[in-house]
Amino acid sequence: MRILTNSLASNDVPIVHAGYAKYRKDLLRAGVELFEMNKKFTSEERKEKRRLSGSSKASLHAKSFVFDRRQVFIGSLNFDPRAWVHNTEIGVVFNQPAIATAMSNWVDRNIDKVAFRLELVDPEKGPEKILWRGWVDGEEKTFDTDPYTGFWQRLGIGFLGLFPIESQL
Repeated sequence: MRILTNSLASNDVPIVHAGYAKYRKDLLRAGVELFEMNKKFTSEERKEKRRLSGSSKASLHAKSFVFDRRQVFIGSLNFDPRAWVHNTEIGVVFNQPAIATAMSNWVDRNIDKVAFRLELVDPEKGPEKILWRGWVDGEEKTFDTDPYTGFWQRLGIGFLGLFPIESQL
């Protein structure tokens, strides 16, 4: 299973990131390939995004899932309690192997260009921690904290993650 989601730097709702962040290690331990958006853009790309959407943030919002390269879900459904219980969500499932394969192939070719791959450092080599590996300015780079974020931002997200508000995220 591969998951592409927002990074802390690309997320437009930081408290939602706080709810997700505490599950990253469990997901990685379970064998999930976890990717987070690489938010570093040129000034031209930021200007174009502002012109089109009014926001300089680059974040994922639409959801799509590919199942076994045969079926595709596209919609607004989040995988969280609030979406299932409180929100009105919509989506459609296509039984179209050609579309599912094309989407999967695009991800195969481009995931490393648009996202950081998260890796869990082997706990036998020291404390268990996450590394973010990706491309920055044409060079492969490894981060040992959430890329493009500051200490206070990470501290705030860690603090928010302590609150029992998951059902409201």
